[in-house]
Amino acid sequence: MRFGNAFIAETEIYSGDRNHCGMTIGTIREEINQIDRQLIALIGKRQGLAAKLALLKHREGLPIRDEKRRREVLEDVFNFAVEQQIDPVFVQKIFELLIDMSEQRQRGCSGEGNLP
Repeated sequence: MRFGNAFIAETEIYSGDRNHCGMTIGTIREEINQIDRQLIALIGKRQGLAAKLALLKHREGLPIRDEKRRREVLEDVFNFAVEQQIDPVFVQKIFELLIDMSEQRQRGCSGEGNLP
């Protein structure tokens, strides 16, 4: 079954009799909510690492923004998104935001920003 660019195996949706859906909208939404909470927890972990990175960069006299690293991350997530058959342009946009958040956290930790 095809939805946009995504392919979903019918066995993932139907169980037993093909006239009865194995999952409801509510159960699927709850699973999505759980994944969203996991994503937020992972973003929090990423932010914590950004704070540690800020201390190391400050100690070594390195700038917060690292264009080479930014390009590497964006290229890596683009390629992985292609492998996972997810729109790589949207994935890159998400990671641009995550990188911006990390840089903001680093500025806040180094006294350059306004984060606690």
